[in-house]
Amino acid sequence: MPRHISLLFPGQGSQSLGMLSSFSYEDINFISEVSNKVLSVDLVNVIQQGPEDKLNQTSLTQPALLATSYLYYKKFVSITGANPNLLAGHSLGEYSALVASGSIDFEDALLLVHKRGLFMEKCDAGSMFAILNLDLETIDSICSEVSSRLNQSISSANINSLNQVVIAGTHEAAQAAADQCKEKGAKRAIQLKVSVASHCELMNQASILLSDELKNISFKNPNIPILHNINASESDGDISNLLTDQLTQPVQWSKTMEEIKSYNGIVVECGPGKVLSGLAKNNGLTDIYSMSSSQFEEDFNNIYE
Repeated sequence: MPRHISLLFPGQGSQSLGMLSSFSYEDINFISEVSNKVLSVDLVNVIQQGPEDKLNQTSLTQPALLATSYLYYKKFVSITGANPNLLAGHSLGEYSALVASGSIDFEDALLLVHKRGLFMEKCDAGSMFAILNLDLETIDSICSEVSSRLNQSISSANINSLNQVVIAGTHEAAQAAADQCKEKGAKRAIQLKVSVASHCELMNQASILLSDELKNISFKNPNIPILHNINASESDGDISNLLTDQLTQPVQWSKTMEEIKSYNGIVVECGPGKVLSGLAKNNGLTDIYSMSSSQFEEDFNNIYE
């Protein structure tokens, strides 16, 4: 009997110049045509030629990653012939999961994440820090104290594993909390190279604008189960609210990994980079494969039975 397969779709931070290079002319041309039609922007030029600052612009990063992950999903189906049993996406990656599941049309999703990025860019600027080797309870306590003392927003944003939590908030509050985390024993507090502070109160206005935009989208029931970011659970049918709340609430990735771990199956990072493969390992998962690896097809076929 074939083993259980979970596909993971990456979010912002996994993008890189040239990340379409492994795909065929037909695939790349498809992305070029669709993005010109839907966004009036040739995403292929942005992805393959840059400059890097342009690719890292949130409103372009998000559709660029969605488009690339979509091609990886099509490639997965084509080269393996396997049917995934479960999908999950980290932050933006949740939209890639929705496309892969048939819940939303690719073109609709492309425009939606572009607008999502624009809404996020309009919010107050902030900072994000990855806190390593400090427990969540201590981190949340520090964020609460700093937020109260400075009267500024700071909170946990990505709960990636037991030893990695990303905090997000105003520049001052984020720096103050990061410093306190190091004083309390954190191994490191790494400032992320981002222009927006996601999954925190600074995204309130973006959340409101996205909610209005989502009223124009008709989601279908996913034909492959999806674990959603804010609760690490399958949808009860209210996908729009889950996507709206995702902008201001933390990504429950550690809980998502625990759920996936319970299946004792194969985990595939379906998109560019190996960020989620590393997080899966940090959460104690095994049999993890990245489609960015040149050995993916051989490695996957050796274990999938």
